[in-house]
Amino acid sequence: MVELPANPSCVLVQMQATTLSETAVYRRMRRHSLGDVAVAQIASVPQDVVALLDEVPPTALESTQLQLVHSGSLILEQDGEQTLYSAGDIAVYDASRPFAFRYPEEFRTSIVQVPLRILGGSGPGSGSAPGPGPGPDGAGVGWSGRPYAIRGGTASIGRRLLGDELRTISTASSARVIEAARLLLAEHATLRRVDRVLPGHLVAAVREHVRLHLADPHLSAATIAARFHVSLRSLFAAFEHEDESLGALVRRERIAAARHLLLGTDLGVADIASSVGYTDTTAFIRAWRAATGSTPGRWRRHRG
Repeated sequence: MVELPANPSCVLVQMQATTLSETAVYRRMRRHSLGDVAVAQIASVPQDVVALLDEVPPTALESTQLQLVHSGSLILEQDGEQTLYSAGDIAVYDASRPFAFRYPEEFRTSIVQVPLRILGGSGPGSGSAPGPGPGPDGAGVGWSGRPYAIRGGTASIGRRLLGDELRTISTASSARVIEAARLLLAEHATLRRVDRVLPGHLVAAVREHVRLHLADPHLSAATIAARFHVSLRSLFAAFEHEDESLGALVRRERIAAARHLLLGTDLGVADIASSVGYTDTTAFIRAWRAATGSTPGRWRRHRG
């Protein structure tokens, strides 16, 4: 089913697809018009896709596309550069300049196209930035127009709101989709500024993140860096002048949480270890002994 845009100035870019699969071929696509916003939802076998910008009407507005990769992966090429997006990522790119996709495996994706003027900008070359206030490259800095990724591990209200609208596309509204897109871009801009401009704020944000995710056994420097869109080098550098390293912070917070559980609950040592992010009880006991000089059980008995 194809629904043509009600607003002729907002036309989802036409694409030419070449199938890469030698097995059964399928390609399902739905297009939706939500006033100024155009949405395409696609599921297909592997394929190469090229934007046909010559077929876009001259009345069409300069637009930003946000592409949510639900499954599979996406390689976006624009201006001679390639960017890889995995399942859960969101690709943000300028739909007004030539671009191409490669989907190397079966995939499912949603593409949301919003005129740049609605997001708060008037084109990458204008110095304006998409989104209210700060653009994706930071406060007061215009978007260069280069594609970038909002990674799947990013906690985001905008991501959740946009996902809700796409799941209920029949009742979705242009205003809600635009609000979600603006919020998503603004949240990403804030994270980028934290890394580049405000390392002290990065430390504070990481401390809070650690406190909220102690039970996650995958909490590590790598997952924290991915969460805040910074390199490991930048993350470690932010803690260079702190009283404790990132690893010491995680261990201290986990031991503090375990101390509370040992004193205030009847949970066994194995359950407490799991509750503060240790999948290996022996590793928890070793960390506890290093911090207190005793085992968790003996420590509890002496304070019981």
